[in-house]
Amino acid sequence: MTTIERVESTTDQNDEIAVTIVDTDVHPLPVSADVLKSYAPAEWVDKIWATGNEASPVSYFYDTPDAYKTSSLRMDSWPPGGGAAGSDPDFAAKQLLVDAGVSIASLEPMCDAQLPQAEHVLKSTYNDWLADVWLDNHNAHGRWRGSISVSAQTPEQAAREVERWAGHPYMAQVLMTPQTRGIPFGNPHFDPLYEAASRNGLPISTHLMGQTPFELIPIYPVGNPAHWHDFFAAWPLLYVSHLMSLVFDGAFDRHPELRVVFIEGGFTWAMPVMTRMDRIWEARRGDLPHVRRRPSDYVREHVRFTTQPIEDVDTVEFREYLEMMDLGGNLMFSTDYPHWSYDSPTYAINRFPAEQRERIMRGNAMALYGLPSTVKALPGERPGGVAPDA
Repeated sequence: MTTIERVESTTDQNDEIAVTIVDTDVHPLPVSADVLKSYAPAEWVDKIWATGNEASPVSYFYDTPDAYKTSSLRMDSWPPGGGAAGSDPDFAAKQLLVDAGVSIASLEPMCDAQLPQAEHVLKSTYNDWLADVWLDNHNAHGRWRGSISVSAQTPEQAAREVERWAGHPYMAQVLMTPQTRGIPFGNPHFDPLYEAASRNGLPISTHLMGQTPFELIPIYPVGNPAHWHDFFAAWPLLYVSHLMSLVFDGAFDRHPELRVVFIEGGFTWAMPVMTRMDRIWEARRGDLPHVRRRPSDYVREHVRFTTQPIEDVDTVEFREYLEMMDLGGNLMFSTDYPHWSYDSPTYAINRFPAEQRERIMRGNAMALYGLPSTVKALPGERPGGVAPDA
């Protein structure tokens, strides 16, 4: 049984309230392309934004015109003052932090490009914009946490970008796309990036980038998907491949402090993959002398999964499956705000076994990102939040 703690009195911005929920998947957007351009190097503005840097006329690989607006985002999340959903930090704070009861939210901007140098510049531009708009001008409460966006195509430049932002008080992780042009995460190609992130105590997170043109969508073993929906449903297949590579190609042995977060790919696939890797390793460990421990041990120590999207199945049976998985220490709650697939805290917490709820809703993320136990309240916010019964 769970409780949603609420009291009649409200707070003001001088109050400190306990952290009850950490949301590890929130997507901010610039209010306009012109705003983003203002943070870019002058020589790159026309090169990157003139056509959107797209190889396909179908910008977001959706099936209908203007479908990014109608298919991807919560219709109630569009700010009343104008701009796209996720473009107004204050309106997002009201919906997510005040109304939904989220204490701290991790921001993952979605941006990518085809050419390596263009992608590096684009992501660096997003970092400047995110730090200025969300983490400074609209973060007096200190409840937004940012991600350092880097290009998987240019790991040396990515490492330098990590160093540029590593000392920022609100940059909490490094963000890269899993669409790596055929290079799995365990490949030494990424070692400069992993070394920089590990040395600075920053996890590497990965999230699909929705702006990938059709031609760069990863091809299935059976060919191209027919619709965006096919690819969205098969998203975890990318994560399975990268997870196996991280373990079997020795990334965690080369970088013992490396932590990797798989965002918005679900998590119920993890246990079958871990079990299969263990069986393969036990039978053929002589082929993998550099893998010194059971693969599942590496995963439990080095990998975290965010919860969204949570499977919409019988709650009791789902809890029993999660108890069998025994991954309560590896899961971190997420909403996917402001997208249509949003999982609310009040819905999500009831899906988890009682003994795992505190860790999933806040504890694991607080430990991974070094988050505080209290935060500044927003005006009118009710103290308390979604919390498991003792």
